[in-house]
Order: sequence, then C-alpha cells, then structure tokens
Amino acid sequence: MSIGRRGWWRIGIAAALCVAGTGTAAVASGVAPLGGRAQVGADEQRAPDGEDGLQVVNVTVDRTGVRGLTVVRALVANLGPNETSRNFKTTVRLPKRVTVEGRVFPDNCQYDDARRELTCDFRKGLTLRRTATVLLPLRIADDVRAGERLSGGAVSVLDPDRPTRTVPTRAFTIDVE
Repeated sequence: MSIGRRGWWRIGIAAALCVAGTGTAAVASGVAPLGGRAQVGADEQRAPDGEDGLQVVNVTVDRTGVRGLTVVRALVANLGPNETSRNFKTTVRLPKRVTVEGRVFPDNCQYDDARRELTCDFRKGLTLRRTATVLLPLRIADDVRAGERLSGGAVSVLDPDRPTRTVPTRAFTIDVE
C-alpha cells in the first residue's frame, strides 16, 4: 500500500510543525540552538519506495560552534497500513566526541554500556500517519576545531509489528563552525 502524494504532503507538514515546535521546546528547556538549521527537501523526508510501518523519515541537527550545544531532532512516522498500539523503541548512535547534556525527549532514554547509543521507549505506540519526535541536546567536545564535521551518528526505529524486518537507519553529521 502506498501513501501517495497527498499523504507525504501531510507528513511533511507534520514534520515542519514538529521541527518548529521543538525549537521552542529546546529554548524553554535551556538548550538554545546556535546557528541555522539545514534545509531538508521533500525527497529527503521520504522513506524508501515500498516501505511502510514505522520509519525514521527525517533527522535534523543545528550547526554549532566550538564547545557549543546542538540539538538532534529525529522524526519517526507510522506509514501504515496499521496503527501501532504497542511500545516502540528508537536507537540513536552518537558521533564520537559528543555527549548528551540536558534533558532528552522522551525522558526515558537509556545509554548502552559504552555510552555511545541511546535507546528511547515510546510507550503509547503510534497511530496511523502520526509522528513522534526524539530530541537530544548534545555538547561538542573541547578538542573539536571549527570546520570539523562529526560523522557516525544514526537513528533507527524498531517496529514492534515487524520485529524481524530491517528498517533503514538515517545517518546524521554535526557541522562545527
């Protein structure tokens, strides 16, 4: 089953509203983003053709200065064909030389033993064509220089209705100004 143009348009609008709202939430939580957010085209928000279920459809990261704070925003969408009423988990792999600083959303995210991955549990599931957002405020290490790009970050989601299916991850990088 395909969502079609109209469905993707709605997901794009929902994503834009979530991203706009998360900036306000980040400032309210004391994490003021520095610099502008990179523009994301509609094609970058689209899941691979033929995919359905839970998907990470967008990841944005604010640019930041040396030793600065940035916020990673990951948008997970339920692309159907059914509602997901059970818990689902997202996993965020952090780039090297960053640490989480401040409140994360959802607030139940847990580190792995190496403190390189966070697993966040969404307890209420996700209804059809709805989205959920993960927010992670990150501090850049002192030894990172201006102009560096920190890569190796990725976000994935485990669909409880299809636990054996491999869902594509969304990679992200952090540009340090």
